[in-house]
Amino acid sequence: MRFSDDYLRSVEENNDIISLAGNYVQLKRTGNTYSCCCPFHSEKTPSCHFYPNNNSFYCFGCHVGGSVITFVKEIEHLDFTDAVKFLAERAGMSLPDDKNDKSAQKRRRILEMNRAAGKFFHERLMSPDGKDGLDYLTRRGLSIHTIKRFGLGFAANDWHTLHMYMRGLGYSDFELAEASLLATNNNKFYDKFRNRVMFPIFDTRGNVVAFGGRTLGDDKAKYLNSSETPVFHKSDMLYALNIAKNSKADYFILCEGYMDVIALHQAGFDSAVASLGTSLTEQHANLLARLGKKEVILSYDSDAAGQNATSRAINLLANVGLHARVLKIDGAKDPDEFIKNFGGERFKEIIEKSGGAVDFQMDKLSQGLDLHSDDDKARYLQRAVPFLAGITDDISRAVYVLRTAKQTGIPQANINEMVESRRKKDRYKAKKNEQKAALRPKQDNINPETLKLPREEKAERRIICFLYNNPEKFGEIKSRLKKNFVTDFNKRVYEFLENICQSGQTPCLSVFNEEFKGAEMGRIKEITDDKTFANDADEVSACIKILNEHKSDGADEDIIAVQKELNAKFKGEEVK
Repeated sequence: MRFSDDYLRSVEENNDIISLAGNYVQLKRTGNTYSCCCPFHSEKTPSCHFYPNNNSFYCFGCHVGGSVITFVKEIEHLDFTDAVKFLAERAGMSLPDDKNDKSAQKRRRILEMNRAAGKFFHERLMSPDGKDGLDYLTRRGLSIHTIKRFGLGFAANDWHTLHMYMRGLGYSDFELAEASLLATNNNKFYDKFRNRVMFPIFDTRGNVVAFGGRTLGDDKAKYLNSSETPVFHKSDMLYALNIAKNSKADYFILCEGYMDVIALHQAGFDSAVASLGTSLTEQHANLLARLGKKEVILSYDSDAAGQNATSRAINLLANVGLHARVLKIDGAKDPDEFIKNFGGERFKEIIEKSGGAVDFQMDKLSQGLDLHSDDDKARYLQRAVPFLAGITDDISRAVYVLRTAKQTGIPQANINEMVESRRKKDRYKAKKNEQKAALRPKQDNINPETLKLPREEKAERRIICFLYNNPEKFGEIKSRLKKNFVTDFNKRVYEFLENICQSGQTPCLSVFNEEFKGAEMGRIKEITDDKTFANDADEVSACIKILNEHKSDGADEDIIAVQKELNAKFKGEEVK
C-alpha cells in the first residue's frame, strides 16, 4: 500500500516515540533526550537514544535508527505497511483502503487460516474422534481448564482431514502450504500434522501464528513445528509469552518444551516460557530484557544437552543485562516431571534456593573431578582460574576465590595471585587486539564502497542531505550531475529520494521505511540529520564537481550501458 506523505506525517504526529518506546524498554532521561540499552542488539551500557524533538531514535552501537515507524517495524517485526497500520490503530486513525496491498493481505489471510485451523484442532480434541489426544494430555496431568486455556488440539491420523476442512472454507492448497498447514510432495498436498497433539503458538497480541505437534505414534520427529512463514519466525518468539508477559512475578522461568511450560502454568507459575525447537537466541534475550523483569530462572533438562543450553543462555542473558539463576532439579529430569512427583510447593522451594549463574558454572567446572586428589585439584584450578579472572565485579570475584580456596585447601592468597596474573595477561591481550583492530580499515557494512571511494561517498552524502532539506532544488541539482552516484547504497537513497520529489511528496524519514530497514534507516537518519551541509549550496557545488570528475575503473559507464543495450538486442551476443 502507498501512503501519502500527509498521512504518514499524521501517523507520526499522533504517536509520540517516547511514550511508544516506553512500552518496550526502560527509558532514562538525559537532558532533552532519552536513552536505553538497545532492544536490537546485546549490550550492557545504553547506546540507543530517542529524540522527542523530531520523534526519532538512533543506536550508536548497532546503528539502527529512524522514525517512530522504523522503531515499530523493528521491535514488532512488521513490514512497512503493517507498521503504519499498527501505529494508525494505536492513534485511533482510520486506515486508507488496502485492497491492493498484497503483503498485508497475505499476512491477514495466514492469520485467518491459523485461527480456523486452531479452532478445528481444538474441537476435534474435545470430540470422540480426539480421544487418543485427550487421553494423552490427561495422563500427563493436564486439566480440562488448562487444555482450554492453551487452546490445545488434536490432528487426526489421516492425510487430508484438515486439508478438506480448510478447502471447504475457501482456502486454496497453495495458501495452506504457504501457511505451513499443508505439506507437498510431487505436487501433491497433504496435512502437515497427523496423529499429533497440537499446541497453537500465539504472538504477544493473541494471534495464532504457528503450531507445534507432539506425535502419538512412532514418528522419528517427536515434536514437529510449523515452518517459518510471513507471520512466524521462531528465533524471536517464545511459547506462552502472550500470557507470561502479564505475570506479576518479577522473573521469567525459561524451559525447554511446551509441556514444561503448561505444567508450570497449571501449578501457578504463570511466567514460564519456552523457545520453539531452537536454543535461546540473541533475539529471545533482547525480547525478555525489554519486558521489564530483571531476572530469568533457567529450568532446562538435567541432561548434557540441557546443561550446555544453560551455559549458552547465561551468556546471552548477561549480554542484555539480565541476571540468570539456575534451577537444580533433583529427582526429576524436567519441571513437568518434578511437579508431578513433588508438587508445586516443592518447586517453589527450589526456585527460592536456585543459585546464580556463577555458581552453576563453577559447579560445572568441577564435574568429574575428585577434589581430594592433588592431580584433580590441579586440573580444577586450570579450569577455574581463567573463569575467575573473567568475573568483572571485584566483590563477586573475591567471594568465588575464597570458595575455590575452601574447596581445594589451597591458600586464598595463592589462588588470588594466579587469578591476578591471568587478569593481567587477559588485559594485555585485549589491549593488543584493540590496537590491531584500530589499525585495520573499518568495513562499512551498509555501503561497502566507502573504503574504496571515501571522497565520492562523502560527496554523495552531502548532496542527499541538501536535497532532503531542499527538495525543490532536485531538478537543478540533477541537471548539473553528469554522472551517476558511484556507491550502491547512496545511489539507492538518491533514486528513492528522486521518486519522492517527482511525485510531489515532501521527504521525511517515514517515507524511506517503505524501502529501507534497520541499520539502513539509521544511516539515512545520520545523513539527513547533518545540519552542517543541509543548506550549503556552495558545498553541494563542490560535491557535484567531485562526482562529475570521478573516473570509473575500466570502460566509461556510458559505453558499458550501450554495450548492455546491444547485447540484449542481439540475444546475448557479445559486442566488441
